[in-house]
Amino acid sequence: MMSKQLQYLFYIDRYKDSGRLISDLAEKFGVTKGAVSQILNLYEKNGFIQRDDKSIFLAAEAEKEVLNLKKKHSIIYPFFQAMPNFSNELAQECALQYLCGMPKESVEGLVSILESKEKINCIRWDVEGKTPDTICPFPEGSYEIPFNVYKAGKNELSMGDRGFVKVAQMNVLNGRGTITLKAKEIRYKDKAQNRFRGKLTRLSCLYEGNFISIYPKHNEYVIPIHYIHKLSLTPDGTLLASLRIKAEVRNCMSGMPVSEADVVLKFI
Repeated sequence: MMSKQLQYLFYIDRYKDSGRLISDLAEKFGVTKGAVSQILNLYEKNGFIQRDDKSIFLAAEAEKEVLNLKKKHSIIYPFFQAMPNFSNELAQECALQYLCGMPKESVEGLVSILESKEKINCIRWDVEGKTPDTICPFPEGSYEIPFNVYKAGKNELSMGDRGFVKVAQMNVLNGRGTITLKAKEIRYKDKAQNRFRGKLTRLSCLYEGNFISIYPKHNEYVIPIHYIHKLSLTPDGTLLASLRIKAEVRNCMSGMPVSEADVVLKFI
């Protein structure tokens, strides 16, 4: 479907119940009402729209196209709305022109980025230690969150995965959230069958480019939820949230260095 056709169908859907569809379209596109009538006749001939005695409405396939367009428009519109000196009307028009006029790869790329940003904003509602106007995505209460610990930047379990009680505890109160990880003793046997034991003694968490020390209480490390630095989706739609940690273990392996790891939480 052509760019201009999509724009017309978008506004046909928007103005269909206004009682003055042809006039609205003529004003919107800066053409005569006669030109709009010709376009509507052509769209009806091509199967884009249908008419009855009182109204004009989208045909099934065109409605499907417009629904997809409206979904993407709702994602991209706030991006343009945030531009300096953009009115709401201008932001809506720019978003629509971008969707209809830019290459598909560019559109899908921007939509993907903005969707990811929206998901991380949903989780990080208390960013910078403040409670903004954004509605907290979780009711007040406590939640058990499954998680694993992976080697930093890799899809390989870290030895540190054995050093925490599963699952994590997420607590929400007054629009603020924390995630609590409880440490336990690590028991490890290497390839030579040597046995080692140890326990987490120091933990810090990456936030805004710096590792912030998290001090334990009764082996529990309480991390503000806005320290989450990365979100992703699994093929089945599970939202994964990652915390980058730096851990030090005592009496586990001689000379064992401080190591980085990713705590990956599963918001099912």
